[in-house]
Amino acid sequence: MLIAASTLLPLAIEIGEPQGSDPRWWMFRTLTVTAGLPFFALAASSPLVQQWFSRTSHPRAGDPYFLYAASNAGSLIGLVGYLAVEPFATRGVQTRAWAVCFWITAALVTTCGYVSRHGSSLARTSVRSTVRLSERAMWIALALVPSALMVGVTQHLATDVASVPLLWVIPLALYLATLIAAFARTRRLGSSRRWGTLAPLAMLMLLVLALAEVRDPIPLVALLHLLAFVVFAMMCHTRLAERRPDPAHLTEYFVYVSLGGVLGGAAAALAAPAVFSSVLEYPLAIAGALLFRWPLTDSGTVPSGRSRRLVWYVGAIAIAITGYWSVTAFDSFTIDDEITQHVLRAALAVPAVLLLLSSRTALLFAGLSTGLLVAASTVRTGGDVIAHERTFFGVHQVTSVQGGRWHVLTHGTTTHGVQATAGRRQSLPTAYYHPSGPLGDVVFTLAPEGRFQDVAAIGLGTGALAAYAGPKTRVDFFEVDSAVIRIAEDPRLFTYLSDARTQRGADVRTFAIDGRLGLKSRPPGSYDLIVIDAFSSDAIPTHLITREAVAMYVARLKPHGVIAFHVSSRFFDLPPVLATIAADQRLACYARHDMEIRPDQVADGKRASVWVVLAGDDRDLGQIAQGPSSERGPGPRWLKLTAGPRDPLWTDDYSNILRALQ
Repeated sequence: MLIAASTLLPLAIEIGEPQGSDPRWWMFRTLTVTAGLPFFALAASSPLVQQWFSRTSHPRAGDPYFLYAASNAGSLIGLVGYLAVEPFATRGVQTRAWAVCFWITAALVTTCGYVSRHGSSLARTSVRSTVRLSERAMWIALALVPSALMVGVTQHLATDVASVPLLWVIPLALYLATLIAAFARTRRLGSSRRWGTLAPLAMLMLLVLALAEVRDPIPLVALLHLLAFVVFAMMCHTRLAERRPDPAHLTEYFVYVSLGGVLGGAAAALAAPAVFSSVLEYPLAIAGALLFRWPLTDSGTVPSGRSRRLVWYVGAIAIAITGYWSVTAFDSFTIDDEITQHVLRAALAVPAVLLLLSSRTALLFAGLSTGLLVAASTVRTGGDVIAHERTFFGVHQVTSVQGGRWHVLTHGTTTHGVQATAGRRQSLPTAYYHPSGPLGDVVFTLAPEGRFQDVAAIGLGTGALAAYAGPKTRVDFFEVDSAVIRIAEDPRLFTYLSDARTQRGADVRTFAIDGRLGLKSRPPGSYDLIVIDAFSSDAIPTHLITREAVAMYVARLKPHGVIAFHVSSRFFDLPPVLATIAADQRLACYARHDMEIRPDQVADGKRASVWVVLAGDDRDLGQIAQGPSSERGPGPRWLKLTAGPRDPLWTDDYSNILRALQ
């Protein structure tokens, strides 16, 4: 298999284009075709080498599982090392270097096979015992829960706590570290029983955070969630290591462990977004971890006898439902004092504390804690949730605030648009599209000259851009997430699109497709203005901000057309990236940091924003490039950007996200 995989290298990186707005199956199919066989061969080599080692005369041959710790240590080093290597290498260089490393690995594995075969006459004799089906199921479950929990805590932190770049690296690194600690030769970090005693305390800590809706300070909240994750993962992985079989069953053992990891990851990453409207896989994975505490396996925890055990389990389910109902029912009461409301909700964790007083109540504690935590994940204060939908790309929520006077669209912790529900402000473009903001400058520069007739936008949000459209305006929105289109098209939530069509006669169309692919399908010279608004605080779709992407945008512009990038971000500084691309493409480049918002503008729903505009030359940008004006013009707020001598050029083959962090 290693030889067969070697013939397919270097891996293909030109892998075609996804069709439709849901890329998960395209991603799965593409990864299977391009990287499937090499990755399968590498994954299979780890238990294979351990099995070979168990047949040697080495003193540790009777318990070769410490090599699994070494394997995961290699994974951890690779994860951290890639973050250091990636900023300095193009995709092509990376794939070729990876191919060379694979060939070296194949040679080393072959050498190990020869050495183990040469010394097989001195190998120990293993007694093959029978492995029960229940034991195999336990292996799968103990691997499944931490895998699902890793994905769940990552989604929870990114959705409900803070959208932080590269956040996924930390839970994955901790996951690998717990495997290393559990399977290490010395295992000095304690037994699963000891970690099980910490699990209820970790659960109570998470309950208080969830019920009281604690989100600040962000570093501390994130740290507490990660500490709880380490406790649960160590408990499961240590118990998985303690149940390791005789080396005669080593490869079978790792097949079931791998199956559990795949099922856990697939359930959390693929199934959960399709089934749950919020990140419920996180509390459910925690509940699964609680079921593997040692007290739940002791004979004195659950009464003996089938009927008595059934009553005990039904009681646990009933108390879980009671815990869920208590939070949802409490939230229906109106309490003006927000602090009092959070304190009273957090007090619902008190019954869970009382259940800790006896080991026989471990199952009831798991049930009550699960009900409370699931309810806390679905119920939120601070506004009435009037729409909630989850897709592959995240959780979208529309909230009615200030007594129903405003509707707000959020994706995790990032606001993607607001609109007033009545009065003059209902037709006013708000948030990052306010008339006094950078995009207002662009529109009021182009419109008087008849250059605001054909407009394209990558990223829809609430559709606020359509508020500028008139009877002769055509606006094409390209949005990769079909849920965002459904939200923006629903006049009960937002009316920007419907009002532009019915009241002003504009031609407004929406397309559920990746923006770059959507624009690529349009004929050259189609648009006066192209707006790129698909950047969020924690994730930058780099394929939208490369030299090749900008060249394609320019080709879709009419003569004297303009490209406007919305690059507001709490973590990334993207104007220098665009300045370098503009210099490469010989384009004029200007930026405006609109950060000072007056109280009257705040009342109009305006938000701070940063925009960058590109055009063929300064004349195409009119007053934006001319500076101060006695009339309404943008004045000195726009600054001309020039490429720095050390700023790297982003291309389809190379980008440097870490360099763009601010």
